[in-house]
Amino acid sequence: MAIDQLDGTSTSRGTLRLAWARKGRFPEEQDALVIIEESGQPVIRAKYFGGRPSARIPPWIEAGVARDDEGFLRELVAILAQLLPPGGRLMVVYGDDETERGLKRGFPPVVTPLGAALYAAGCTWLKDWYYPEGWSEGELKLQGNKPVSEEARQAGLASLCQEVRRWLAGEREDDELVRRARQRASALFGE
Repeated sequence: MAIDQLDGTSTSRGTLRLAWARKGRFPEEQDALVIIEESGQPVIRAKYFGGRPSARIPPWIEAGVARDDEGFLRELVAILAQLLPPGGRLMVVYGDDETERGLKRGFPPVVTPLGAALYAAGCTWLKDWYYPEGWSEGELKLQGNKPVSEEARQAGLASLCQEVRRWLAGEREDDELVRRARQRASALFGE
């Protein structure tokens, strides 16, 4: 399965290794824990679903990743996104971090550390699962979908840019959280 491709991937902190991987609840599903070989530090806990074309369910990954450094977060999200085809979905857990604080204050997801990482990895549609439906979907997570076509990519970019412009025009606070979000908006959209 695609999750096996993580084993041996080089990162700025060392080589990724699968500590373990096992079958999930469905034949298309696999769970894995990924560590940095050199330190043994766990950096990704993932559930990979290979998709089910007969039911029109695209491949997806739900993951908890190391979030202690924004640059490394982007690196890990990009590595996971590479495992997904166009139309794939990547859901990454957040909580008790800058992403959660920004989302709770109404920031567009794309200007948070995790949202910017999903965007940089090619996701142009974002959804905040701050209230998991049915209470059985697990932790808070931000979902990023990879576009299925160039047309869908352009539409997603336009929508994200419009959302950021609306937020920038209405945001009156000027604390460190807002300044960092504005910096991301500028880096991503030139706003």
